[in-house]
Amino acid sequence: MTLCLLLVSIQALHLDDFATLARLPLADQKLVTPALNGTSHGWVVYKQCDSSWSSQQLGTCSETICSAGCAMSSVAMILATKGAGKNPSSLNSWLKSNGGYSSGCLINWASVDKLGFTKYQGKETPTETEMCNGLAAGHGLVANVHSGAHWVLLTACAGNGVFYVNDPGYSTTTYKHSDIVGLAVYH
Repeated sequence: MTLCLLLVSIQALHLDDFATLARLPLADQKLVTPALNGTSHGWVVYKQCDSSWSSQQLGTCSETICSAGCAMSSVAMILATKGAGKNPSSLNSWLKSNGGYSSGCLINWASVDKLGFTKYQGKETPTETEMCNGLAAGHGLVANVHSGAHWVLLTACAGNGVFYVNDPGYSTTTYKHSDIVGLAVYH
């Protein structure tokens, strides 16, 4: 059984978050603790190098979830928050079996819509205001950062062009709008 680490920011916890937590499989409720940085804003946090799945092969390429699973782990955070009960391990397995990867380990962003919890809108380069409005509406925004080499889940607007993030690969808690080169957008 794959277990995961679930961090929930108590400072930003709402009644909807308790409902989301209750819909998660028991294995995904293993650990609930306040996020030390308070930036998750009710979104589930997964780390791609969590020992529960870090060494698993990502898709069908030679990479592992730890070495290259940032986009997939970010999508797993969206799905878990919305009640789909997916963590990086279970999502990776599901993607492998459902045409969710191309070229070995590149996520087919819209493939997870088959699960019924999201509707992929496409890749966009919205303004800061549009991004803040999308976050306020509960949309899943996966941001491409590090000059296009890494993906993170945006969780809230901090103001002045700064966004809070759940970063699956690093301990970074914020990125600037100018750091973001594009978004994969889910409604």
